[in-house]
Amino acid sequence: MTDTVRALYDYVLENRFSAFLTDREYHTVDSLVEAHLDALRRELPQDQRERLDKLWDALGDQRGIELEAMFQAAWAAARELA
Repeated sequence: MTDTVRALYDYVLENRFSAFLTDREYHTVDSLVEAHLDALRRELPQDQRERLDKLWDALGDQRGIELEAMFQAAWAAARELA
């Protein structure tokens, strides 16, 4: 990403993104994921909980990369339409 696109991405992520995550479906799925994750953490031995946490962190990193790619794709499409 160029510095300008990065600045725009950061702005959108910090100031606009959450406004699009307000529907009931998102909150239902988010709660379900948290409930399953909490249940797994309670049931797993310590070493496996640590492995689960590392997996969760890696999935978060992957999601961040995917969000950046989605933003870049949307930015490119918007520029093509302009």
